[in-house]
This record gives sequence, C-alpha cells and structure tokens, in this order.
Amino acid sequence: MEPLNFDKTPEGFHITDYPDAAKVIRLTGARARRLSHYGGHLYDLGFVTDCLSAINEQEGFIVREALWHSAVIHFVKCFQSSAGRRYKLRFKAVYKGDSGAKEPFEYFQSLRNKNIVHDENGYSQCLPGAVLNGPDAELKVPKVIFMTVVASTLGQDDWSNLHMLATRARDWISGSVDELSDAITEELNQLTYEELDGRPALEYSKPGPDDLGVTKAQP
Repeated sequence: MEPLNFDKTPEGFHITDYPDAAKVIRLTGARARRLSHYGGHLYDLGFVTDCLSAINEQEGFIVREALWHSAVIHFVKCFQSSAGRRYKLRFKAVYKGDSGAKEPFEYFQSLRNKNIVHDENGYSQCLPGAVLNGPDAELKVPKVIFMTVVASTLGQDDWSNLHMLATRARDWISGSVDELSDAITEELNQLTYEELDGRPALEYSKPGPDDLGVTKAQP
C-alpha cells in the first residue's frame, strides 16, 4: 500500500491524491481491525529501520545506544501481545521457509526482555567494592565504591540481523495489507452509494494525559 497525502479539515480527512473523493468513510469490523493492526506494525517496523539508518550517522555512544535500544524494542513489540489487543505477528508466518531467522529472532527477544527493558542478565552489572589501603595506612578502608559495567550489543552482525528481520517482516505485512485491502475494496463496492455515503466519516481525536492509562478503542 502506497502512502497517501492528505489534509486535516474540520469535516475530517481530505485525501489529496483522489481529487474526486467526497469524504473518507470509517471502516469497522474484523477486517478493518486487522488492517489497523497491520498499519501499526508497519509504522513500528519503519521506525526500526529508520533508527538503524540513523545509527550510522551518529558518533556519540549514548545516542547510538539509544537508537539501538529503540530499534530492538519496536521490533519485538510487533511480536508480543499487548493490553491494546493489537494482533501480534507470528514468527512462523512471517519467516516461513527462512531457517536462518530463528536464532537472531530469539536473540533479540531475549535482549529486549532480559536486558534492555528488564535488568535480568549479566549484560549490565553494578559491582560493589571497597578500596583497601596498604597495611601501613592509617585507614584500612578509605572508600566504598561501585563500578557499573554495560556490555554494548551494537555490532555490525547484530545490526545486519535486525535490519534483515525488520525488512522481511515489513515486506510480509505489505503483501498482507494489499490482499486485505483488495478484499475490503471488493466488499465495499458491492454496496450502494447511499449505503456507503451513510457511513460516518473517518475522524481523529488527539489523545491527552487522561488517555495514558486508557486502552484504545478498536475499529
């Protein structure tokens, strides 16, 4: 599905790519819900590849690590269930026939779950210690310290593996979106114009702080 150009008007959305369009109608139901979820995944996977590209333009350690962590988190997000009930991608469907995808996929799942989001493995450690003076010093222990050590996982092989997985997933979703869009289009064109025109227009309400803990509505 190609990206669309649109303007936001008081009446709703105006798709500038279709000058004859009267309005954009809102879709509901199982197929519309799946299309919405696919769109969310495409955004996340595009965010992943954009972060990976941006890493190559940065030199600072913190910024590169932040982009890397964001890329890993958004990738794994597409394959995990959420309270928002977004349809999660299935590894066996997306990477069917790709025997080389399983190992790096599981690696990134563990990296996200056990290190980046939750501090469970040895990739980051904080080591407590105490400075011990020589036997002739007046004070045996002058200072208690700790040493924080973080192992970076951003290397060329891991970068390439994540880019491969994200690109493959995005290609799979794009094909699924085209098939689903064609099916919805055929279904809608069976209806009369009056039935279609009677459907509500597509609208967007900008969320605010009160919406942070509220599960979003589904199409």
